[in-house]
Amino acid sequence: MRLINRLSVMATVVSTIFLASCAGDVYDPSKEPQAPPAENPFGEGFAAPDGFGWTMITPVKLNIEVKDDFNGQYKYLIEVFTTNPLHDKNATPIAAGVTNGNTSYITEINVPTAIEKLYIRQTDPKQRKEVYARTVPENGGSMNFKLYYTGVDTRATGNTGSAFEAAKRAGFIEPSHKDSEDIKPLYDETKIIPEVPAVSDGYVQYNPGALNAGAKFIIGTEYTDDVPFKDNIRVHESSGRATVFVQGVWDLSASGKKLASRLDIYVMNGGKIIGSKDITIDAQNTLTIQSGGSVESQGGIFYLGCPAKIYGSINATNVKVNIGTPEIYIGENGSIKATETGYFNSAQVFNYGVLSAGKLEFIKTTVLNKSYIENCEDILINNSQIFNYGDVKFNGTLATNNNTGTASFINHYQATLAGSTWNNGASVYNDGLVQLTDFYNTAVGEIYNSCAFIIRNEFTFVNLILDNGSITSDWSQTANEWLPVPTITCNQKVDVKMRNSSIIKADNFILGNAPNNIVGEQGEISMIKIRQLTLKNNGKTSISGNLVFEREDTNEYRQLDVTCATTGYDESKHSIESCSGIINGGNEGGDPSDPEFPIIVEDATNYTFAFEDNWPTYGDFDLNDIVATIDKVTFAQHEDGSVGTYTLNGTLQAVGASKKLGLGIQFLGFAASNVVELKGIVEGVTSNSTPLGFEANQSNPVIIICNDAHRFIGNSENDRNYVNTLANNSNNKNGAKFEISIEFRKGAVQPKDLNINQLDVFVISKEADTKTKRIEIHVAGHAPTDLGNTKLFGQGNDQSSVEEKRYYLSSENLAWGVVIPTDFAWPLEYKNIKDVYTDFVSWVTTGGKENKDWYNNHNGQVFKK
Repeated sequence: MRLINRLSVMATVVSTIFLASCAGDVYDPSKEPQAPPAENPFGEGFAAPDGFGWTMITPVKLNIEVKDDFNGQYKYLIEVFTTNPLHDKNATPIAAGVTNGNTSYITEINVPTAIEKLYIRQTDPKQRKEVYARTVPENGGSMNFKLYYTGVDTRATGNTGSAFEAAKRAGFIEPSHKDSEDIKPLYDETKIIPEVPAVSDGYVQYNPGALNAGAKFIIGTEYTDDVPFKDNIRVHESSGRATVFVQGVWDLSASGKKLASRLDIYVMNGGKIIGSKDITIDAQNTLTIQSGGSVESQGGIFYLGCPAKIYGSINATNVKVNIGTPEIYIGENGSIKATETGYFNSAQVFNYGVLSAGKLEFIKTTVLNKSYIENCEDILINNSQIFNYGDVKFNGTLATNNNTGTASFINHYQATLAGSTWNNGASVYNDGLVQLTDFYNTAVGEIYNSCAFIIRNEFTFVNLILDNGSITSDWSQTANEWLPVPTITCNQKVDVKMRNSSIIKADNFILGNAPNNIVGEQGEISMIKIRQLTLKNNGKTSISGNLVFEREDTNEYRQLDVTCATTGYDESKHSIESCSGIINGGNEGGDPSDPEFPIIVEDATNYTFAFEDNWPTYGDFDLNDIVATIDKVTFAQHEDGSVGTYTLNGTLQAVGASKKLGLGIQFLGFAASNVVELKGIVEGVTSNSTPLGFEANQSNPVIIICNDAHRFIGNSENDRNYVNTLANNSNNKNGAKFEISIEFRKGAVQPKDLNINQLDVFVISKEADTKTKRIEIHVAGHAPTDLGNTKLFGQGNDQSSVEEKRYYLSSENLAWGVVIPTDFAWPLEYKNIKDVYTDFVSWVTTGGKENKDWYNNHNGQVFKK
């Protein structure tokens, strides 16, 4: 037999201007049959709006559908809560039932008007649980729950290219490169380096040297490291170009060695340009280094301001490209290596070889990396775009010196960005692998990830799109799983979109400035999997859509609005797979089976019924003449949804009157003919084995709990002293327990027939005599029993009308009885409820629209159990 704590919706018909006086509690028969009105205890002119029913309970019709993964072979268990059972371990459901893909679970419940959300827990045939939250309509009504994502599924066709497409949409245009068929010849080393002529042509020897336009000059192999060529060269004419072939060694170390002329320089295999001081090849030149050729500049800065094709190598202390807008092409066997700084300003860099520097700086530069950017301590990108198809590795920090968001890093399919710390405001578009210790993107810039972010310490972001992407820490061989990122945080407004089986996995997920919005979109379901959630302000954080939200902690945040599926940590059934493989394997559950019947539903909600006893005239409104609670309701539910055995446990808590009062319950939802057996513990019946009977001559089933409340709660016979309404009084006692157990015919009574709005707890303020029926006091809106006296309708302050079906409401629309959906602390004797509960007046005068939870705030002048 399966135990399911059930919060049976004991909807609270809150009649609240409870009228009975403890100061004038003694019944005076001379006032019958004509009772004059009494003074309004709230003051002259105080009234509740017309139509206000004094109810603190909202009726709701539920229609709940599941996504059936078992083709109707098994039943899903559905439970309805008013608090999140993932966070409140003591939560009990207010309704429960079963369903599958062939039918919906349909029921009617009543929930306190102060409740803003309902939580639906689905347990599938493999005993795996998911919780869904939905907002209760303000005035109740119908709520349709689909316990699955209902958006359009458009499964992505693959990973390749999605980051590039996102980059283009953001305005970052990738330059054409050698892989494009139409421009391959422009970078073919064998085709672009001309033949070296047999002899130099057009060289005029003077100091400094000059070449005629069109000349071809050879620095031959006779020039060596020991005896290098040292002249600066220029073109003699003011226009025109010349060509220089470096086969030997050209030393540009001498002061002023700046090649400012119009030279096309080819450093041939075995040739090299050297310098021990600053050397410059400015924008009017071109530089091509053949495989085996090199530029060696140690001790100064190599200023490269002209277009260059590098199939050999540049090895320098510092390389600075900042003259004009040159195109720098590094061939497959080429390299630029700077031991200190590699600085590129306003350039286009095509790297098919190796680019490295102690500190690598890109300013207003576009970089296309098809191979290796490596051995860097730091990388700076400012107003630059890096398109990476290869490997970018650094040991220190990758940063930008502004936060304008104009820089971007596009990491293509199967490319790798690996290093220590990303610390900038650039945008990132990733189809490959990003592997860092820390990632800080705290102000601007969009992150688009359709593959893997592996972060070993902390991930900080603002805007994030995951498309079949993952954010995790490293793979653990010991745990055989992808580890969570230790900390994911953001102090700015967050906008996250997740689609196509994406996942965020973290130990601690911290969100600051709200509103924050995290949405699961199309494709297979995505996942947020965290151990600890921290919200650092009062703004709203919304998590919704095609997501499952796994959490280990039980922190309840009022500003957190989660409408997607939620589970405990490692409890979700969903498997998440990205480019790194299966990131989350999912809970496989047990062998499929139906829920066991009968289902035992236990509603441990306290409902407090509080009355004034002077009806039909006003009393002093301390609302304590009779206080009774329904402490727990339990019933067994058959497979067809009907109720088997029903047990009600209650307590008479207080008697704040000096006259004899009785207490009864009228059941409005079922007929006595549907009862197989009735047992209970009430006044005069002290054993469950003793049969209990319904009151005779009643249309509805009625049980009298007690005829003398004072004696039932523990006073001696004829002792009419107050009980539990005066502080520290020697006559205070424990409340008097009562229990009613009813067995129904199978199929006859539904759970909705036992909701709190179908439970009419009433007070008997005067017993019947030979001439008149008894005087009953009911919660506003409930008619008296067949044995109740209606001759007092319309007398005193009452304005009840059988024709209008208006019951126990005064001419000011005030009530004598109320049911409160909580363990209510009633006012002390002689204390008007409006003074004890300061929000009570606002709740009444606005017709229940404001301060719906008025009963949670008092000034301390209440009876403490």
